Amino acid sequence: MIAFGISLFFVVSVLGFKDVDLSTCTVTKGCLRPPICVDNLCEYGATWRLVEQDEIQYIEFELFGDIKSSSGFISLVFSRDAYFGGDGFVGCYYDTVDFKTVVRAGYRPEASESNHLYNPSDDEKLLITTGDDLGSSYVDAQHYLQCRFRRRVTPVRMANQLKDLAPPNAYYLIIQRGSDPLRTSFGQLYPGGEATSNTSAVITSPLYDLTVGYLVSHSPGMVKAHGAMMVLAWVFCSSVGVIISRYYKDMWPNAGLLGERVWFQIHRILMGICVGLTCLAVILAFIFCQGYSALKIYPDYIHPILGLIVLCLAVINPFITFCRPHPMHKNRPYFNWTHFIIGTIAYVLSIPTIMLGLRMPAAGVQLRSLNYPLWILIFFVIFQFCVELTLEIHGCIHYRRNKHKKITYRNELEQYQNAVRVGGVPIPRPVEPEPSGRIFKYFMISLHATVAAIVAVILIIVIAVN
Repeated sequence: MIAFGISLFFVVSVLGFKDVDLSTCTVTKGCLRPPICVDNLCEYGATWRLVEQDEIQYIEFELFGDIKSSSGFISLVFSRDAYFGGDGFVGCYYDTVDFKTVVRAGYRPEASESNHLYNPSDDEKLLITTGDDLGSSYVDAQHYLQCRFRRRVTPVRMANQLKDLAPPNAYYLIIQRGSDPLRTSFGQLYPGGEATSNTSAVITSPLYDLTVGYLVSHSPGMVKAHGAMMVLAWVFCSSVGVIISRYYKDMWPNAGLLGERVWFQIHRILMGICVGLTCLAVILAFIFCQGYSALKIYPDYIHPILGLIVLCLAVINPFITFCRPHPMHKNRPYFNWTHFIIGTIAYVLSIPTIMLGLRMPAAGVQLRSLNYPLWILIFFVIFQFCVELTLEIHGCIHYRRNKHKKITYRNELEQYQNAVRVGGVPIPRPVEPEPSGRIFKYFMISLHATVAAIVAVILIIVIAVN
Protein backbone atom coordinates (compact mmCIF):
# COMPACT_ATOMS: atom_id res chain seq x y z
CA MET A 1 0.00 0.00 0.00
CA ILE A 2 2.81 2.42 0.83
CA ALA A 3 4.50 1.73 -2.50
CA PHE A 4 1.18 2.21 -4.27
CA GLY A 5 0.63 5.52 -2.46
CA ILE A 6 4.07 6.77 -3.42
CA SER A 7 3.55 5.76 -7.04
CA LEU A 8 0.13 7.42 -7.08
CA PHE A 9 1.64 10.61 -5.69
CA PHE A 10 4.27 10.65 -8.44
CA VAL A 11 1.63 10.15 -11.10
CA VAL A 12 -0.67 12.86 -9.74
CA SER A 13 2.13 15.34 -9.24
CA VAL A 14 3.50 14.80 -12.73
CA LEU A 15 0.08 14.93 -14.39
CA GLY A 16 -0.95 18.03 -12.44
CA PHE A 17 2.18 19.99 -13.26
CA LYS A 18 2.89 21.62 -16.61
CA ASP A 19 6.46 20.96 -17.67
CA VAL A 20 8.73 23.93 -18.09
CA ASP A 21 8.36 25.34 -21.60
CA LEU A 22 11.42 27.02 -23.07
CA SER A 23 9.78 27.96 -26.37
CA THR A 24 8.66 31.33 -25.01
CA CYS A 25 12.08 32.45 -23.82
CA THR A 26 12.62 36.19 -24.51
CA VAL A 27 8.89 36.45 -25.35
CA THR A 28 7.12 35.98 -22.04
CA LYS A 29 9.99 35.00 -19.77
CA GLY A 30 13.74 35.15 -19.41
CA CYS A 31 15.76 31.96 -19.47
CA LEU A 32 19.09 30.60 -18.32
CA ARG A 33 20.28 27.27 -19.67
CA PRO A 34 23.35 25.39 -20.90
CA PRO A 35 24.61 26.19 -24.40
CA ILE A 36 23.58 22.72 -25.59
CA CYS A 37 20.06 21.38 -25.12
CA VAL A 38 18.47 18.49 -27.03
CA ASP A 39 14.90 18.90 -28.29
CA ASN A 40 14.33 21.79 -25.90
CA LEU A 41 15.37 19.55 -23.01
CA CYS A 42 18.26 20.72 -20.87
CA GLU A 43 20.26 19.11 -18.11
CA TYR A 44 19.34 22.07 -15.92
CA GLY A 45 18.07 25.61 -16.23
CA ALA A 46 15.93 28.42 -14.87
CA THR A 47 13.27 30.80 -16.16
CA TRP A 48 11.67 33.92 -14.73
CA ARG A 49 8.85 36.33 -15.49
CA LEU A 50 7.25 39.28 -13.74
CA VAL A 51 3.71 38.70 -12.42
CA GLU A 52 1.35 40.44 -10.03
CA GLN A 53 -0.62 38.76 -7.28
CA ASP A 54 -2.71 40.48 -4.63
CA GLU A 55 -1.38 43.81 -5.91
CA ILE A 56 2.17 42.70 -5.11
CA GLN A 57 4.83 42.20 -7.76
CA TYR A 58 6.42 38.77 -7.86
CA ILE A 59 8.93 36.97 -10.02
CA GLU A 60 7.68 33.57 -11.10
CA PHE A 61 10.66 31.23 -11.23
CA GLU A 62 10.96 27.84 -12.82
CA LEU A 63 13.93 25.71 -11.77
CA PHE A 64 14.57 22.37 -13.39
CA GLY A 65 17.36 19.88 -13.73
CA ASP A 66 18.97 16.56 -12.95
CA ILE A 67 19.65 16.66 -9.20
CA LYS A 68 21.56 13.34 -9.22
CA SER A 69 19.66 11.76 -6.31
CA SER A 70 16.46 11.99 -4.31
CA SER A 71 18.35 14.02 -1.69
CA GLY A 72 19.51 16.57 -4.25
CA PHE A 73 18.50 20.18 -4.81
CA ILE A 74 18.64 22.92 -7.40
CA SER A 75 18.98 26.60 -6.54
CA LEU A 76 19.37 29.95 -8.26
CA VAL A 77 21.74 32.57 -6.85
CA PHE A 78 21.44 36.33 -7.46
CA SER A 79 24.99 37.68 -7.44
CA ARG A 80 26.51 41.09 -8.12
CA ASP A 81 29.53 39.36 -9.65
CA ALA A 82 30.21 35.93 -11.08
CA TYR A 83 30.95 34.38 -7.69
CA PHE A 84 28.76 33.33 -4.77
CA GLY A 85 29.34 35.47 -1.70
CA GLY A 86 27.19 38.10 -0.02
CA ASP A 87 24.28 37.05 -2.26
CA GLY A 88 20.72 35.73 -2.02
CA PHE A 89 19.22 32.61 -3.55
CA VAL A 90 16.06 30.55 -3.99
CA GLY A 91 16.02 26.79 -4.30
CA CYS A 92 13.88 23.70 -4.18
CA TYR A 93 14.35 20.07 -3.22
CA TYR A 94 12.21 16.96 -2.95
CA ASP A 95 11.20 15.94 0.57
CA THR A 96 11.38 12.13 0.60
CA VAL A 97 9.53 11.97 3.94
CA ASP A 98 6.43 14.00 3.06
CA PHE A 99 6.71 13.27 -0.69
CA LYS A 100 6.56 16.89 -1.74
CA THR A 101 8.82 19.56 -3.14
CA VAL A 102 9.94 22.28 -0.75
CA VAL A 103 10.96 25.78 -1.83
CA ARG A 104 13.24 27.89 0.35
CA ALA A 105 14.95 31.26 0.15
CA GLY A 106 18.27 32.11 1.74
CA TYR A 107 21.50 34.04 1.51
CA ARG A 108 25.23 33.75 2.05
CA PRO A 109 26.79 36.54 4.14
CA GLU A 110 29.90 38.36 3.03
CA ALA A 111 33.17 36.68 4.03
CA SER A 112 31.40 33.39 4.72
CA GLU A 113 31.41 29.91 3.23
CA SER A 114 28.06 28.87 4.71
CA ASN A 115 24.49 29.70 3.76
CA HIS A 116 21.58 30.82 5.90
CA LEU A 117 17.97 29.88 5.20
CA TYR A 118 15.26 32.50 5.58
CA ASN A 119 12.56 31.72 8.13
CA PRO A 120 9.23 31.59 6.23
CA SER A 121 7.33 32.89 9.27
CA ASP A 122 9.21 36.20 9.02
CA ASP A 123 7.45 36.98 5.74
CA GLU A 124 4.79 34.50 4.71
CA LYS A 125 4.28 36.26 1.38
CA LEU A 126 7.93 36.19 0.35
CA LEU A 127 7.39 32.86 -1.43
CA ILE A 128 4.21 31.53 -3.03
CA THR A 129 4.31 27.87 -4.00
CA THR A 130 0.67 26.91 -4.67
CA GLY A 131 -2.05 28.00 -7.08
CA ASP A 132 -1.93 29.45 -10.62
CA ASP A 133 -0.06 26.50 -12.16
CA LEU A 134 2.54 26.64 -9.41
CA GLY A 135 3.90 23.41 -8.07
CA SER A 136 6.48 20.82 -8.92
CA SER A 137 7.24 17.41 -10.31
CA TYR A 138 9.94 14.92 -9.48
CA VAL A 139 10.75 11.84 -11.55
CA ASP A 140 12.72 9.55 -9.31
CA ALA A 141 14.00 7.32 -12.11
CA GLN A 142 15.83 10.23 -13.75
CA HIS A 143 16.25 12.29 -10.56
CA TYR A 144 14.74 15.14 -12.54
CA LEU A 145 13.16 17.92 -10.51
CA GLN A 146 11.00 20.81 -11.74
CA CYS A 147 9.54 23.48 -9.50
CA ARG A 148 7.54 26.61 -10.25
CA PHE A 149 7.06 29.25 -7.55
CA ARG A 150 6.97 32.98 -6.99
CA ARG A 151 9.19 35.26 -4.97
CA ARG A 152 8.34 38.80 -4.01
CA VAL A 153 10.36 41.26 -6.10
CA THR A 154 11.35 43.37 -3.09
CA PRO A 155 11.47 41.47 0.21
CA VAL A 156 9.84 43.19 3.15
CA ARG A 157 12.68 42.13 5.42
CA MET A 158 16.38 41.51 4.77
CA ALA A 159 16.25 42.89 1.24
CA ASN A 160 20.02 43.46 1.27
CA GLN A 161 20.66 39.79 2.02
CA LEU A 162 17.93 38.16 -0.07
CA LYS A 163 18.42 40.75 -2.85
CA ASP A 164 15.95 43.23 -4.23
CA LEU A 165 15.09 42.08 -7.76
CA ALA A 166 13.52 45.38 -8.82
CA PRO A 167 15.18 47.31 -11.66
CA PRO A 168 17.74 48.66 -12.24
CA ASN A 169 19.33 45.92 -10.12
CA ALA A 170 21.05 43.40 -12.37
CA TYR A 171 22.50 40.10 -11.21
CA TYR A 172 24.62 37.28 -12.46
CA LEU A 173 22.54 34.13 -12.12
CA ILE A 174 24.26 31.07 -10.71
CA ILE A 175 22.56 27.69 -10.93
CA GLN A 176 23.73 25.31 -8.24
CA ARG A 177 23.01 21.63 -7.75
CA GLY A 178 23.98 19.59 -4.74
CA SER A 179 22.75 17.33 -1.96
CA ASP A 180 21.48 17.46 1.61
CA PRO A 181 19.93 20.96 1.35
CA LEU A 182 18.63 21.24 4.91
CA ARG A 183 21.76 20.18 6.77
CA THR A 184 24.04 22.31 4.57
CA SER A 185 21.52 25.09 3.76
CA PHE A 186 21.91 24.44 0.02
CA GLY A 187 25.69 24.64 0.42
CA GLN A 188 26.96 21.16 -0.46
CA LEU A 189 27.48 21.09 -4.23
CA TYR A 190 28.20 18.24 -6.55
CA PRO A 191 31.53 18.37 -8.42
CA GLY A 192 30.78 20.54 -11.42
CA GLY A 193 27.41 21.43 -9.89
CA GLU A 194 27.70 25.18 -10.40
CA ALA A 195 27.22 27.22 -13.56
CA THR A 196 27.07 30.99 -14.00
CA SER A 197 25.42 33.19 -16.59
CA ASN A 198 27.80 34.87 -19.01
CA THR A 199 26.28 38.28 -18.31
CA SER A 200 24.12 39.89 -15.67
CA ALA A 201 20.35 40.21 -16.09
CA VAL A 202 17.51 42.38 -14.83
CA ILE A 203 15.19 39.75 -13.38
CA THR A 204 12.00 41.69 -14.06
CA SER A 205 12.67 41.63 -17.81
CA PRO A 206 11.88 38.66 -20.08
CA LEU A 207 14.32 39.81 -22.75
CA TYR A 208 17.10 37.44 -21.74
CA ASP A 209 18.01 34.04 -23.06
CA LEU A 210 21.26 33.50 -21.23
CA THR A 211 23.67 30.63 -21.49
CA VAL A 212 25.94 29.60 -18.70
CA GLY A 213 29.68 30.05 -18.73
CA TYR A 214 31.83 27.41 -17.13
CA LEU A 215 34.20 29.87 -15.51
CA VAL A 216 33.46 28.61 -12.03
CA SER A 217 32.77 24.99 -12.93
CA HIS A 218 36.25 24.35 -14.26
CA SER A 219 39.14 26.73 -13.96
CA PRO A 220 40.37 28.16 -17.29
CA GLY A 221 43.70 27.15 -18.79
CA MET A 222 45.42 30.35 -17.70
CA VAL A 223 44.46 29.73 -14.08
CA LYS A 224 45.55 26.10 -14.32
CA ALA A 225 48.94 27.20 -15.67
CA HIS A 226 49.27 29.74 -12.86
CA GLY A 227 48.57 27.11 -10.21
CA ALA A 228 50.80 24.47 -11.79
CA MET A 229 53.73 26.89 -12.03
CA MET A 230 53.39 27.94 -8.40
CA VAL A 231 53.22 24.33 -7.21
CA LEU A 232 56.29 23.35 -9.23
CA ALA A 233 58.16 26.45 -8.06
CA TRP A 234 57.52 26.22 -4.33
CA VAL A 235 56.64 22.60 -3.58
CA PHE A 236 59.54 21.13 -5.55
CA CYS A 237 62.18 23.68 -6.60
CA SER A 238 62.16 25.86 -3.51
CA SER A 239 61.84 23.06 -0.96
CA VAL A 240 64.73 21.06 -2.45
CA GLY A 241 66.82 24.21 -2.94
CA VAL A 242 66.32 25.21 0.69
CA ILE A 243 67.35 21.78 1.98
CA ILE A 244 70.46 21.75 -0.24
CA SER A 245 71.65 25.19 0.90
CA ARG A 246 71.08 24.56 4.60
CA TYR A 247 72.39 21.04 5.10
CA TYR A 248 74.55 20.05 2.12
CA LYS A 249 77.27 22.69 1.92
CA ASP A 250 79.90 20.20 3.09
CA MET A 251 78.86 17.51 0.60
CA TRP A 252 80.71 16.74 -2.65
CA PRO A 253 83.84 18.59 -1.41
CA ASN A 254 86.11 17.51 -4.26
CA ALA A 255 83.60 17.82 -7.11
CA GLY A 256 82.48 20.85 -9.06
CA LEU A 257 79.59 21.86 -11.28
CA LEU A 258 80.00 24.59 -13.88
CA GLY A 259 82.99 26.00 -12.05
CA GLU A 260 81.35 26.19 -8.61
CA ARG A 261 80.63 23.93 -5.67
CA VAL A 262 77.97 21.34 -6.45
CA TRP A 263 75.59 22.38 -3.67
CA PHE A 264 75.83 26.04 -4.69
CA GLN A 265 75.01 25.39 -8.34
CA ILE A 266 72.10 23.07 -7.51
CA HIS A 267 70.72 25.68 -5.12
CA ARG A 268 71.18 28.48 -7.64
CA ILE A 269 69.58 26.55 -10.50
CA LEU A 270 66.56 25.43 -8.47
CA MET A 271 65.95 28.86 -6.96
CA GLY A 272 66.41 30.51 -10.35
CA ILE A 273 63.71 28.24 -11.79
CA CYS A 274 61.53 29.01 -8.77
CA VAL A 275 61.82 32.78 -9.27
CA GLY A 276 61.23 32.48 -13.02
CA LEU A 277 58.11 30.33 -12.60
CA THR A 278 56.78 32.66 -9.91
CA CYS A 279 57.16 35.70 -12.16
CA LEU A 280 55.45 33.95 -15.07
CA ALA A 281 52.62 32.72 -12.83
CA VAL A 282 51.96 36.21 -11.46
CA ILE A 283 51.97 37.66 -14.98
CA LEU A 284 49.34 35.09 -16.00
CA ALA A 285 47.26 36.01 -12.96
CA PHE A 286 47.34 39.70 -13.88
CA ILE A 287 46.39 38.89 -17.48
CA PHE A 288 43.50 36.71 -16.32
CA CYS A 289 42.21 39.34 -13.88
CA GLN A 290 42.91 42.16 -16.34
CA GLY A 291 44.88 43.88 -13.62
CA TYR A 292 44.90 43.41 -9.89
CA SER A 293 42.29 41.08 -8.41
CA ALA A 294 38.90 42.64 -7.68
CA LEU A 295 38.03 40.11 -4.97
CA LYS A 296 36.78 41.70 -1.76
CA ILE A 297 35.62 38.66 0.20
CA TYR A 298 37.70 37.13 3.01
CA PRO A 299 39.78 35.01 2.68
CA ASP A 300 39.86 35.20 -1.13
CA TYR A 301 41.38 38.67 -1.26
CA ILE A 302 44.31 37.52 0.90
CA HIS A 303 45.64 35.20 -1.83
CA PRO A 304 46.79 37.94 -4.24
CA ILE A 305 48.27 39.95 -1.35
CA LEU A 306 50.34 37.01 -0.13
CA GLY A 307 51.22 36.12 -3.71
CA LEU A 308 52.68 39.55 -4.38
CA ILE A 309 54.60 39.47 -1.09
CA VAL A 310 56.09 36.10 -2.05
CA LEU A 311 56.92 37.44 -5.52
CA CYS A 312 58.70 40.51 -4.13
CA LEU A 313 60.72 38.47 -1.64
CA ALA A 314 61.57 35.89 -4.29
CA VAL A 315 62.84 38.59 -6.67
CA ILE A 316 64.70 40.59 -4.02
CA ASN A 317 66.66 37.64 -2.64
CA PRO A 318 68.68 36.87 -5.81
CA PHE A 319 69.61 40.54 -6.21
CA ILE A 320 70.94 40.59 -2.66
CA THR A 321 73.47 37.94 -3.67
CA PHE A 322 75.16 40.49 -5.96
CA CYS A 323 76.20 42.27 -2.77
CA ARG A 324 77.55 39.09 -1.19
CA PRO A 325 80.84 39.80 0.65
CA HIS A 326 83.82 37.45 0.72
CA PRO A 327 83.34 34.52 3.12
CA MET A 328 85.99 35.95 5.45
CA HIS A 329 84.63 39.51 5.37
CA LYS A 330 83.32 40.89 8.66
CA ASN A 331 79.93 41.71 7.08
CA ARG A 332 79.37 38.22 5.70
CA PRO A 333 77.20 37.12 8.69
CA TYR A 334 74.84 40.05 8.04
CA PHE A 335 74.42 38.94 4.43
CA ASN A 336 73.89 35.32 5.45
CA TRP A 337 71.16 36.21 7.92
CA THR A 338 69.43 38.62 5.52
CA HIS A 339 69.46 36.07 2.71
CA PHE A 340 68.23 33.36 5.07
CA ILE A 341 65.39 35.42 6.59
CA ILE A 342 64.04 36.69 3.26
CA GLY A 343 64.15 33.23 1.71
CA THR A 344 62.54 31.60 4.73
CA ILE A 345 59.69 34.12 4.87
CA ALA A 346 59.00 33.67 1.16
CA TYR A 347 58.97 29.89 1.48
CA VAL A 348 56.80 29.86 4.61
CA LEU A 349 54.24 32.20 3.00
CA SER A 350 54.13 30.24 -0.25
CA ILE A 351 52.35 27.21 1.22
CA PRO A 352 49.31 29.03 2.71
CA THR A 353 49.18 31.06 -0.49
CA ILE A 354 48.86 27.85 -2.51
CA MET A 355 46.25 26.54 -0.07
CA LEU A 356 44.19 29.70 -0.48
CA GLY A 357 44.63 29.45 -4.24
CA LEU A 358 43.01 26.02 -4.25
CA ARG A 359 39.93 27.64 -2.70
CA MET A 360 39.79 30.69 -4.98
CA PRO A 361 36.59 31.20 -7.02
CA ALA A 362 38.57 31.05 -10.27
CA ALA A 363 39.86 27.60 -9.29
CA GLY A 364 36.42 26.24 -10.14
CA VAL A 365 33.81 24.68 -7.92
CA GLN A 366 35.06 21.20 -8.77
CA LEU A 367 38.54 21.88 -7.41
CA ARG A 368 37.20 23.95 -4.51
CA SER A 369 35.01 21.04 -3.43
CA LEU A 370 38.02 18.72 -3.04
CA ASN A 371 39.69 18.50 0.36
CA TYR A 372 42.47 16.03 -0.30
CA PRO A 373 44.76 18.54 -2.11
CA LEU A 374 44.85 20.56 1.11
CA TRP A 375 45.65 17.44 3.13
CA ILE A 376 48.42 16.58 0.68
CA LEU A 377 49.93 20.03 1.26
CA ILE A 378 49.59 19.65 5.02
CA PHE A 379 51.32 16.27 4.79
CA PHE A 380 54.14 17.84 2.80
CA VAL A 381 54.60 20.64 5.34
CA ILE A 382 54.89 18.05 8.12
CA PHE A 383 57.24 15.96 5.98
CA GLN A 384 59.45 18.99 5.25
CA PHE A 385 59.62 19.81 8.95
CA CYS A 386 60.55 16.21 9.82
CA VAL A 387 63.29 16.14 7.17
CA GLU A 388 64.81 19.39 8.42
CA LEU A 389 64.58 18.27 12.05
CA THR A 390 66.22 14.95 11.17
CA LEU A 391 69.05 16.68 9.33
CA GLU A 392 69.54 19.11 12.23
CA ILE A 393 69.85 16.22 14.68
CA HIS A 394 72.13 14.38 12.27
CA GLY A 395 74.33 17.47 12.00
CA CYS A 396 74.58 17.76 15.78
CA ILE A 397 75.56 14.10 16.11
CA HIS A 398 78.41 14.42 13.59
CA TYR A 399 79.40 17.99 14.43
CA ARG A 400 82.54 17.24 16.47
CA ARG A 401 83.84 14.62 14.06
CA ASN A 402 83.36 16.85 11.01
CA LYS A 403 84.85 19.83 12.83
CA HIS A 404 87.96 17.79 13.60
CA LYS A 405 88.19 16.76 9.94
CA LYS A 406 87.99 20.40 8.83
CA ILE A 407 90.70 21.50 11.28
CA THR A 408 92.98 18.69 10.14
CA TYR A 409 92.36 19.56 6.50
CA ARG A 410 93.11 23.24 7.09
CA ASN A 411 96.39 22.36 8.78
CA GLU A 412 97.38 20.07 5.92
CA LEU A 413 96.38 22.72 3.39
CA GLU A 414 98.43 25.33 5.22
CA GLN A 415 101.46 23.02 5.22
CA TYR A 416 101.00 22.41 1.51
CA GLN A 417 100.80 26.15 0.75
CA ASN A 418 103.92 26.83 2.85
CA ALA A 419 105.80 24.10 1.00
CA VAL A 420 104.79 25.58 -2.34
CA ARG A 421 105.94 29.06 -1.29
CA VAL A 422 109.32 27.79 -0.02
CA GLY A 423 109.81 25.73 -3.16
CA GLY A 424 110.89 22.62 -1.35
CA VAL A 425 110.09 19.05 -2.20
CA PRO A 426 106.67 19.06 -3.85
CA ILE A 427 103.97 17.31 -1.89
CA PRO A 428 100.53 16.37 -3.20
CA ARG A 429 97.71 18.80 -2.50
CA PRO A 430 95.60 17.41 0.34
CA VAL A 431 92.15 16.14 -0.56
CA GLU A 432 89.26 17.69 1.32
CA PRO A 433 87.72 14.94 3.45
CA GLU A 434 84.22 13.66 2.89
CA PRO A 435 81.90 14.53 5.80
CA SER A 436 80.85 11.87 8.26
CA GLY A 437 77.30 10.59 7.88
CA ARG A 438 77.20 11.39 4.17
CA ILE A 439 75.45 8.12 3.23
CA PHE A 440 72.50 9.02 5.43
CA LYS A 441 72.41 12.53 3.97
CA TYR A 442 72.40 11.11 0.45
CA PHE A 443 69.42 8.99 1.44
CA MET A 444 67.59 11.95 3.00
CA ILE A 445 67.99 14.26 0.00
CA SER A 446 66.92 11.45 -2.34
CA LEU A 447 63.86 10.76 -0.20
CA HIS A 448 62.98 14.43 0.10
CA ALA A 449 63.38 15.17 -3.61
CA THR A 450 61.32 12.10 -4.52
CA VAL A 451 58.46 12.97 -2.17
CA ALA A 452 58.52 16.63 -3.24
CA ALA A 453 58.37 15.59 -6.89
CA ILE A 454 55.48 13.17 -6.26
CA VAL A 455 53.50 15.76 -4.29
CA ALA A 456 54.10 18.40 -6.97
CA VAL A 457 53.06 16.05 -9.77
CA ILE A 458 49.89 14.98 -7.93
CA LEU A 459 48.87 18.57 -7.25
CA ILE A 460 49.60 19.64 -10.82
CA ILE A 461 47.47 16.76 -12.15
CA VAL A 462 44.65 17.66 -9.75
CA ILE A 463 44.78 21.28 -10.92
CA ALA A 464 44.92 20.26 -14.58
CA VAL A 465 41.92 17.91 -14.56
CA ASN A 466 39.58 19.98 -12.36
